[in-house]
Amino acid sequence: MNVLYLSLGFLLLIFVIYDFFFTTLSGSGAGPISKKVASLSFRATRWSSGFFGRKAFDYCGMTVNLGVLFVWIIIVWLGLFLVFSYDPSGITNSDSRPANWVERLYFTGYVISTLGMGNFKPITPFFEILTSLFSFFGFIFFTSSMTYLISVSSAVIRKRTLSRSISNLGKSPSEIANKLEKVNSSYRDQQVLSLQEKIDNHLVSHQAYPVVHFFSHSNPENCLSLNFVRLDEALTLLLKSNERSQNEKEELQLLRSTMTNLLMHLKENFSASLPNEDRTSSDKQEQTDLYDLDQRRDILSSLLQSESLNWGHVKED
Repeated sequence: MNVLYLSLGFLLLIFVIYDFFFTTLSGSGAGPISKKVASLSFRATRWSSGFFGRKAFDYCGMTVNLGVLFVWIIIVWLGLFLVFSYDPSGITNSDSRPANWVERLYFTGYVISTLGMGNFKPITPFFEILTSLFSFFGFIFFTSSMTYLISVSSAVIRKRTLSRSISNLGKSPSEIANKLEKVNSSYRDQQVLSLQEKIDNHLVSHQAYPVVHFFSHSNPENCLSLNFVRLDEALTLLLKSNERSQNEKEELQLLRSTMTNLLMHLKENFSASLPNEDRTSSDKQEQTDLYDLDQRRDILSSLLQSESLNWGHVKED
């Protein structure tokens, strides 16, 4: 019997099970494994965009989700395999012959997939209980994963809806600003309130399902990073204008404040995916970006470059 295998196996299982349940059921973000895998997958997509163009970002979210699911399965499989390797004679075939390491690996996968035990079976009470527990876990794992992916898909749809709502206002900051200036006040107020609500909803989804951050699209109308920056620059133009009344500016500031909350969330939780963020201001905890346009544009620029975009795409009429 090898206690090292048992200890290492249980450590892996505890770590990955915590990560899995925290990510899928807590609604409070991603666990350490999920966060790291998602970040690495996104970096790989950004790297591949140098060869395939922005079309690579159409598959980014799918790649991240598949990567996280794959790592979860592999670590659970490996951890349980190490536990079963604690006593090699505890798993036997129909002829009572102890399973070798390949057969134990096969038996482990069979149990996790909830297919049963196949032509191998545990013969010690410890392994029998463990087999039963992880048969249940396999069922919970796949059903929870599907529920989680459905919730992520709903959040992605809301993200794309927000992006298109901004895109419908204009394809550049000046066009958005001009449209909001020319329409009547009631329509403008309605648009501002609608955008504020959608951005708040996206922020909540972003906090609950961080993987939503990595879903993008090559179509500019569906690319939230691009349209978000356009809207922010349009608000800058409107707030600088002397033609706006104080009440109008206060309404626009409410929308601006909501956008700032999202930017601060990105800055604090997704710095690894913002390649050119100004690190000199990263230690500041106050929302100084509401007032400091240079700091704000540093984050906006990083948001663009994380998806292989630049300011030329923002101001393109």
